Amino acid sequence: MINPDTLAGLVRQKYAGMLRFAGTVWVLDGKGALYCPANDTLLVADLHFEKGSYLSQYASPVPRYDSRATLAALSALIDRYQPASVVCLGDSFHDRGAFARITFQDSEALLALTQRVSDWVWVVGNHDPDIPDSVAGKVVEHWQVSIADKSLIGCHEPDPALEHHCQIVGHFHPKGQLAMQKGVVRGKCLVATSSLMVMPALGQFTGGLSVQDPVMVTLAPVAERQCWMLYRGRVYQLPAGS
Repeated sequence: MINPDTLAGLVRQKYAGMLRFAGTVWVLDGKGALYCPANDTLLVADLHFEKGSYLSQYASPVPRYDSRATLAALSALIDRYQPASVVCLGDSFHDRGAFARITFQDSEALLALTQRVSDWVWVVGNHDPDIPDSVAGKVVEHWQVSIADKSLIGCHEPDPALEHHCQIVGHFHPKGQLAMQKGVVRGKCLVATSSLMVMPALGQFTGGLSVQDPVMVTLAPVAERQCWMLYRGRVYQLPAGS
């Protein structure tokens, strides 16, 4: 668990931001993760390991080192928060072939990360519905926990059958923009209503869906939501109406 003074310093410097959801305090890290102090859990979404090697099969000129960069980001987050648990909210692997394409070095690095925490959970997504038993950690369709007397579900996409629960999801890769002194800047976003939180994608080459896109507006109506944008490792709360 992160030292409270260290966390306060991160918040002061905008490397992290605090928000309330489902009756408890959450920490949005500028690297793109969500931390829950109440149960010492780090949540990440949409890692998309081996997307680079997948795209390179179709002559796309992108580097094949995306998994290594994402692993490094994950390692830095675990160093920072020292969580007891890590929960990956789906699309951790870009496709079924990712398990065969990942290099031995990156596979060993991933294994080492899973061994640094007491509990590692893989929530399945539409890109990785069949995570093999050879991957260390527990594979589930939904992650469920009770915090502050509220039932909370972590899943890849919003589940209408579980609408009576607060839900944290990935899948949409939300992005936004903010006017700064240097001009308009863009970055990954976290979007939250009173019952739904949509996480930013942590992986490389993940693209994004504007928070103003009709899909996002339907999912999280503008009048009912708050958005936080990540830019150069810092967290910025977007104005109301974003």
